[in-house]
Amino acid sequence: MTKDYTIWIDVEDIFRYFESNTRPSGIQRLVFEILSVIRQQAATKSDIGRIVLTRRNTGAIPETGSLLSPVSFDALNTLFSTHTDDATPTHTEGRNAAHTPSHSLMRRLRHAIIRRIESLPPELARPLLNLAVNQLRALQLLRRYARTKFQRAAPARNAVQAPLPPTAPAATSADAPKPGDIFLILGAAWSEPDFGERLARMRKTYGIQPVLLLYDLIPAVRPEWCAISLIRDFRHWLDTTLPQCGRLLAISHSTAGTVEDYARKQRLKLLAPVQTIPIGSGFGPPRRIGNERPKGLPTKDSYVLFVSTLEARKNHMLAFRIWRRLVTDLPRDQVPTLVFAGRVGWLVSDLMQQLENTEWLRGKIRLLRDPSDEELGHLYDGCMFTIFPSLYEGWGLPVTESLVNGRPCIASNTTSIPEAGGPLTRYFNPEDLDEAYRVVRETIEDRPGLKKWQDEVREQFRPVPWERSADAILDACHSAHLMGRMNGQTS
Repeated sequence: MTKDYTIWIDVEDIFRYFESNTRPSGIQRLVFEILSVIRQQAATKSDIGRIVLTRRNTGAIPETGSLLSPVSFDALNTLFSTHTDDATPTHTEGRNAAHTPSHSLMRRLRHAIIRRIESLPPELARPLLNLAVNQLRALQLLRRYARTKFQRAAPARNAVQAPLPPTAPAATSADAPKPGDIFLILGAAWSEPDFGERLARMRKTYGIQPVLLLYDLIPAVRPEWCAISLIRDFRHWLDTTLPQCGRLLAISHSTAGTVEDYARKQRLKLLAPVQTIPIGSGFGPPRRIGNERPKGLPTKDSYVLFVSTLEARKNHMLAFRIWRRLVTDLPRDQVPTLVFAGRVGWLVSDLMQQLENTEWLRGKIRLLRDPSDEELGHLYDGCMFTIFPSLYEGWGLPVTESLVNGRPCIASNTTSIPEAGGPLTRYFNPEDLDEAYRVVRETIEDRPGLKKWQDEVREQFRPVPWERSADAILDACHSAHLMGRMNGQTS
């Protein structure tokens, strides 16, 4: 078999995500890890076609312009290097090169201010922190408003789509998609409401075979945690996209089952069964923990860590209730601090009010907003264990990341989380406060047992390399290509 086809990888959602967000979420990090190794894995397979990253020309008309614009791998790496601490920067030109150092400096300054405030006594820190966060948010909104106003004033040629990053070499007729090529969708494509219709135009114009990676179906199957607009758009995306894909991939067996169940109930005809792929463990190179601990972090071995955006689905309320019982039932000096590491999200106003009313359990719960990668590495290194009581997940990245960093995790026993945690994680029913409290308290009180558990995680956990994820995706793409050939879709 010759390399007679191209795999076009859609990265449009990544670039659009960073237009309004300063740090990547789990999905962007996962996609970046796969893309970091996919070319080298493709080179080891004699029958895999070439790899091209592409953005979607959202304003293009098939009769007058290309629907896809190639993007270089260097451009993607540059994008991540300006939004993460551990990415390796690449050479950039013009305005991007000047912007990168100042962006990094402002991020470090912001973290330094927040951490210094958080180190103050709670009764002083809370009002000052709220003031600082609100001012920073106001500056972000002002900058976004100014950028939007500038874009509106720009020439009409820039009004259709935000400026594309440095691209791959100029496209020729050989670079345009052709029948039998693969259009690989790894990210959050549902962010474009009319994605399914656009995909249909690309299939009609180019004869490409779509391959889609699915994370979860939360807006469709558990809508109580989502905005009304997202629920409507996500269901439309599913109904118009799933039937068009030559291969459907899922990040867990749980998600695969949910997708097939949804398709059956909605009477959607899938072209092939949903295939589960292995998910790599951890993000980026192994974290190097220096001797100097960043200021404002809690003392080592004095806390339990909960890494997640604060939102209703993640079940921070259950963690709060567990700690409220712990400070009642145990001597105060025996109760470790619970550290929430993440930004404040949505549907948590009741939780935040209860934390304020109890003075954050008089300091036994702390919130570290948007920790940097360096801070997160130290937080994992110094915690007793991590906790993840989420009610619903497509995988459970915080559980796996805890194990990668050598720290045991107590987690929910629901949906895909046991797939992520495996036998080295302890579980509880996230709907059962008494059971969750018992597991947490027993772990805190049994320090010798905790030390043994920590040693077992460090010695026994075997991370999954991202190369395995890339291999599974490439094999699925090739199967979709062969299916297209059999169906007569190639020229």
